[in-house]
Amino acid sequence: MTVQPALHRQHCSVAAPTQLWLDADGRLGGDAAGPSGSGASPSGGPDTGAGGWFTGLLHGDTRMLCRADVTVNGFAPEPATVEAAAGGVLYVRGLVRGIEGPTEDPAVELLQTWTVTPGTVRVTLRLSTSLDALDADIEVRLAADFTDMAAIRLGRFREPMRPSAADDSSLRWSEGGRTLTVAAPGRVGSGERLVWRGTVRRGRPLEVEWQAAVTDSEDAVVAAHLPAARRVRAQPGGPLGALLDNSLDELDGLRLATRQAQDAPFLAAGAPWYFTLFGRDSLWAARMLLPLDAALAAGTLRALAAHQGTKTDAAAAEEPGKILHELRAKELVLESQSLRLPPVYFGAVDSTPLWLCLLGELGRAGTDDAAVRALLPNAVRAADWLLAAGASGGSAGNGGFLSYQDTSGHGLSNQGWKDSRDAMQFRDGRQADGPIALAEVQGYAYQAAVETADLFDAYGEPGARELRDFAEALKGNFRERFWVQDDGGRFPAMALDGHGEPLDIPGSNMGHLLGTGILNAGEALLVADRLLSPELFSGYGLHTLSRRAAGFWPFSYHCGSVWSHDTAIAARGLLSEGFTAEARVLAEGLLAASAAFGHRLPELFAGVPAAESGRAVPYPASCHPQAWSSASAVVLAQALGVAF
Repeated sequence: MTVQPALHRQHCSVAAPTQLWLDADGRLGGDAAGPSGSGASPSGGPDTGAGGWFTGLLHGDTRMLCRADVTVNGFAPEPATVEAAAGGVLYVRGLVRGIEGPTEDPAVELLQTWTVTPGTVRVTLRLSTSLDALDADIEVRLAADFTDMAAIRLGRFREPMRPSAADDSSLRWSEGGRTLTVAAPGRVGSGERLVWRGTVRRGRPLEVEWQAAVTDSEDAVVAAHLPAARRVRAQPGGPLGALLDNSLDELDGLRLATRQAQDAPFLAAGAPWYFTLFGRDSLWAARMLLPLDAALAAGTLRALAAHQGTKTDAAAAEEPGKILHELRAKELVLESQSLRLPPVYFGAVDSTPLWLCLLGELGRAGTDDAAVRALLPNAVRAADWLLAAGASGGSAGNGGFLSYQDTSGHGLSNQGWKDSRDAMQFRDGRQADGPIALAEVQGYAYQAAVETADLFDAYGEPGARELRDFAEALKGNFRERFWVQDDGGRFPAMALDGHGEPLDIPGSNMGHLLGTGILNAGEALLVADRLLSPELFSGYGLHTLSRRAAGFWPFSYHCGSVWSHDTAIAARGLLSEGFTAEARVLAEGLLAASAAFGHRLPELFAGVPAAESGRAVPYPASCHPQAWSSASAVVLAQALGVAF
């Protein structure tokens, strides 16, 4: 069974839609596939463990440059350090130990500086020496393979391609609408090499440069303009300040727009696999960042509205008024998973209520009345979908609730944020049958209905009464059907299965209910207490599944790991409900975890408790940066007293 490439030791720089991945030593080249077969979850990640690894310069959904091997006088530099800097910069320092000096000390150092901007990477090489003089030949051997992202996830790489054009100043590869051009005037040699010759002296380094430009005229997304400088009233110092600075820099690198709405910025879900528009990911990131960037919220809403569903299409899971799950340039096919997703895919039960929640929050913020007013027609259609979805339910067992079930035979089997195949399970490890009604989605739907009703009243739109009636009925039904009890007390089940049976083991989903309004004060207290119990709180964050579940495993993608955004959403809800001390506990846990990742928050990390490990343990295939993880730093700062 194959698992996705391991990413936790790799170095990346992102400037959407371009991303650069180097190995742990700062090299570009030499992939390592994992075991044969396939175990990757189609939209949510691998089943468990870590596979091989990959490097490359990627643009959109394609790896273009797959190798850039550097030698000095025939010797490859031995790795010393790799450092990241703001603005998409990686510094790779190496020692050329094959060139001897007068003592046993290293005599030659090579510093490579990789600077990534949308569509371009610039590489400078600075050669320094302790010798009086050294005649140096610097050589970079290149290769391009144009491997599709879906193939990379399964560890399947194409053979390198021959350049379509070459002269003494540039090399060019092309396929379809994709091109890669490497430029180094006067330095292109035979065999896809760049060659420089010169003399380096003590105190007088030799510096050379090459550049790669990548384009894809068929991609669904393009670079977006960077925002104006964000203002924090009192910039924190120490670890929290470092986390906030790093996270905001990562978020700048994830900004995209669609070709259809190039003036509507949003955040790509994450690197490397989800470098495009994802409904729930982009919406949650925008919600967390609303105190700092209202323009991003408006842009995200507009980008998604441009692709709002207009018809019923089971293959795409499209329905009128529905908000998409993901947007790609072409069909996504993972044959081993029987997965075939069209370029615009709507297989998410939560994207539409989350879209309405963000629109309501933007309206309440009062910062962009024109954007809210312009989106009212889309809100009407989304509200119609919400009412219809809630009224129909998925089956007699969970009627009256928003639920999901793939009917195409080649779509996602789970369509909430926990979308791996084993995510929805009972205490004894049994998998839940569909249609499935998720707890958090009912909370989103309640808030969406109330927010939208208030919005319709404010702007003179009809339909508010129907939405409020829907919300009140949903709250009552949720209280009656979702609440269960174990020896720890009462708690809301993660979901109802297709027979209406509640999943009888606590999960982190309950944290998403806080702040939505679907809980009363007593219920919110029960949720807060359960979240901070050792059953769910690892000391670094919230386990996705109770430690008492038969299916718990700290390295499971959705059944025991800790997700940064999941914990931050719970902290955000705790703050909203007035549980400031509890929110602070979660925030301090995530802040402590971030130290293990260079004061950054990855997509997820292993659910190994703080009592068993003095630092957070990586989940090897975790993506980084991930939009909602980086945006979580703002929630942490709020929980720790920072005002925005």
